[in-house]
Amino acid sequence: MKQVLKSNRDGSEQILIGKVIWKEKPARKRDRRVEWKFSIEVMRLREIERVIRHRHNRGIPDPAGTDDYDSCVAYIYAVATTPRSQSVVDWCKTWAPWISDDELLDLVCTVGRRKYMLGAEATAKLLHVTMKERNALGLKTIGACDLSSEDRKAVAKELKRERDRSRQERKRREQGMLNRSSQEATTLAATKPWEAEGISRRTWFYRQKRPCTEVSRVEVHTNGDTPVQTIIASVPNPQMKIGQSRAAGLVAGLGDHPPAGFQGAGPHGSGEKMEGEAA
Repeated sequence: MKQVLKSNRDGSEQILIGKVIWKEKPARKRDRRVEWKFSIEVMRLREIERVIRHRHNRGIPDPAGTDDYDSCVAYIYAVATTPRSQSVVDWCKTWAPWISDDELLDLVCTVGRRKYMLGAEATAKLLHVTMKERNALGLKTIGACDLSSEDRKAVAKELKRERDRSRQERKRREQGMLNRSSQEATTLAATKPWEAEGISRRTWFYRQKRPCTEVSRVEVHTNGDTPVQTIIASVPNPQMKIGQSRAAGLVAGLGDHPPAGFQGAGPHGSGEKMEGEAA
């Protein structure tokens, strides 16, 4: 007969020969955390129990002979309005064993078959949970009776900003960066070095930007360094001879030849050439 491999969803495998199991592989071990599913109703129930432990140590006290009956029954009402969490009857056996069956039945009938649990703000007003107590116990599904939801969001945003600022500051200190006060203590506005030098602030910054130096020595030659305009202005007759100007150093580059404008003009054009040949 032919062997047949059968695989199951839990990871187990079986090799069948007909209807006989020839070999078998056990199911794989699964983590319980994978099978666990989050439930906000169960979380609300655990937070109610946390409030009870914080206020009454163990369980809800018996209000017999006191005027705290409404405040004690409020815990049971909050649990009853949290569906899909735990049976109210079983829960009261541990946390409120003093309540009678008739009172519990009336409470359950009053609540009825709720599809959703009581809101966070309504639960906080029912149990009189303040913002201070909420932060101390770390409650998430119960609000605060003395602070609205918008105000709580603003406070939470401010607290987050402070945590982020502190974390970034610790990170900068670990990297060796100085804080703002230390940096400001080393600035020029705090040290004021111009006061130590006895000069003004503007002068000190001017010297830092453009370092001032002493006046360099300038050698003046009497021959050839005198401006031309001064010599010409001092001479009574500006029209001087070229020889005198060259001797004074005012004219250079002329040489022994006169300029081209003073030379004799040569013949131009074909007519002048023909007249010269005829002559």
